[in-house]
Amino acid sequence: MSGAPPPAPRRRPTSGTGEYVAIAVASRDATVGARLRVVVTELAPPARVMRARGGTVVALRELDAPIDARALAETVRSRVAAAVGDPALSVGFGGPKKGATGAHLAMLQAEQAVAVGRAINGEGHVTAFDDLGPYCFVLGRPESDIREFAERILGPLADDRHADLVKTLDAYLRLHGSLNAVARELYLHRNTVRQRLRRISKLTGADLGDANARLALQLALLGRRALERLVG
Repeated sequence: MSGAPPPAPRRRPTSGTGEYVAIAVASRDATVGARLRVVVTELAPPARVMRARGGTVVALRELDAPIDARALAETVRSRVAAAVGDPALSVGFGGPKKGATGAHLAMLQAEQAVAVGRAINGEGHVTAFDDLGPYCFVLGRPESDIREFAERILGPLADDRHADLVKTLDAYLRLHGSLNAVARELYLHRNTVRQRLRRISKLTGADLGDANARLALQLALLGRRALERLVG
């Protein structure tokens, strides 16, 4: 009898690449929402439905080879829309992303892409997370994190009572700090703009002359708009 150890068991090869694409399918038709989970499961194999919330269903697919994720999302949208009789069906997708952490991120991106894409472009479209432009800088994370960041940067300015100041700050940042341009856009006197900017600085603690402070404020305002679109 040999004293040599037994050979180690051979691992079964997997066909997956470890990369995932997530697709979120959303309908505003309440009568369709209940059927989406079943229909997506039937029409989007080998994707698996991971969660369903209201009129939105999120499916995850592990890739066995590189694919055109947009073409896949377009195909899913057309098939599911025809099956449930909802031409206004919207789809968002995220990924490809690697690993389990990437899979969760892809699902979050897909949900946010369909919600924000629908708010920007209307119903019946396919939106990639990467299509969201500057929103990509604040999305891709839980809504609670976005809200916490915006409130921390804006401070008391995040309160709805300061809507006029928020509008002034937004114009000031968009118009590259031009007092004249802000005054023209908001139909205000230059002195009024100056007074509002001083109050904004006091409430936020931000130095509006500092580029990093202005960028943080701009991202905070962008985060607020993203949240409005996500819950809209």
